[in-house]
Amino acid sequence: MNFSIDLTPLTWGLLAGAAVLSVVYVWWQWHRSRVLTRHVREEELQRPYAEELPPVSVIVDAGNETDQLMDFLPLVLHQDYPTMEVIVVADGSAESTRDLLSELKASFANLHITFTPHDMRSLSRKKLALMIGLKAAHYDVVLTTSANCRAASDQWLRTMMRNFVDGVDVVLGYSHYRYKRDRQWWHRYRVYDTVCTAVQWLTTAIQGHPYRGTSDNLAYRKHLFFDHHGFARCMELQWGEDDVWLSPLMTADNTRVELAPESQLSTYYDNMARTHSLLKMRRDFTSRFVRQSQFVVASCMSLAYYLRLAALIAAVALNPTNAVVLIAAALILIGTWIGTIGSMRRNCTLLQAPRLLFTVPFFTVWRPVVNLVYRLGERARTKSNYTTYA
Repeated sequence: MNFSIDLTPLTWGLLAGAAVLSVVYVWWQWHRSRVLTRHVREEELQRPYAEELPPVSVIVDAGNETDQLMDFLPLVLHQDYPTMEVIVVADGSAESTRDLLSELKASFANLHITFTPHDMRSLSRKKLALMIGLKAAHYDVVLTTSANCRAASDQWLRTMMRNFVDGVDVVLGYSHYRYKRDRQWWHRYRVYDTVCTAVQWLTTAIQGHPYRGTSDNLAYRKHLFFDHHGFARCMELQWGEDDVWLSPLMTADNTRVELAPESQLSTYYDNMARTHSLLKMRRDFTSRFVRQSQFVVASCMSLAYYLRLAALIAAVALNPTNAVVLIAAALILIGTWIGTIGSMRRNCTLLQAPRLLFTVPFFTVWRPVVNLVYRLGERARTKSNYTTYA
């Protein structure tokens, strides 16, 4: 082992290139985290809100989830909100759901019940449920959600609806799965992937380029849906109810992001590993129908991360016994890890996710590989994404 600084120009170039790429990558991660932090801790506290909360129609897509409705509906019906109605769209074949809803309707005059035809084919059942709910809605502002969600506070509706000032047509809320219920293999990676995905679309929207939301916690003016022919652009798709139809209609001026803790919902799934895989494939499919610029930047940053790693490996391989090279490579790696971990921990805190630590560097390397595998798998099952093959 030697400590010579008399290195070849190639080695110096590799180390310098790795250092520059590391700085660029860490800055990008820090910048996105800063955008999210500033929005939650500064911008949401300072921006103007509606002096009078608008009447709202809450559309609950229930399917045949009777047990989930028993837990969720009371949380919605007891929201601290002046004027609202709750429209539950359930599966027409679920007798147990009918019985539950009939009991609740006797106690809540603002609860309305409708059903989707059980034998409907060649149409997304999710879109059908939302269209039925929108048709039944009495108010211009609607908020879509699902029976398997949970509101942590009775201020959920107030926090979401306060954003409907003049000129705002869409409010993007946030919903995450119930992390504590996921104890299956690889659960920490699912946390990491969920947070990374959320940070991408949320920060893009905060910076004035919204392209998607989540239908579990999404509010908009009803006329926006009907004036622009609703799901016409994605009627042949099984999915797209919260991105494909909405993406071309959202702008920096008419869209707001709401991330206050009271506004965030948690979503319950029986098998999170299977659900995460399924949702990831769906998102990968619909992403091709929305604006692509945000994906290009993310891909370039992933490439920079891999090039940095390749440059460090090459520098060490050329000088395996030089301690100066080994120490420089180690410092660059550690510096990148510290920056990436710090940004991820801050994002997890803001998005109510478990905070990750030493697994972050490994997941950062692994995630682009997983995304590629999912993309290839999604292409193999393309037919299932279209209603014409249902």
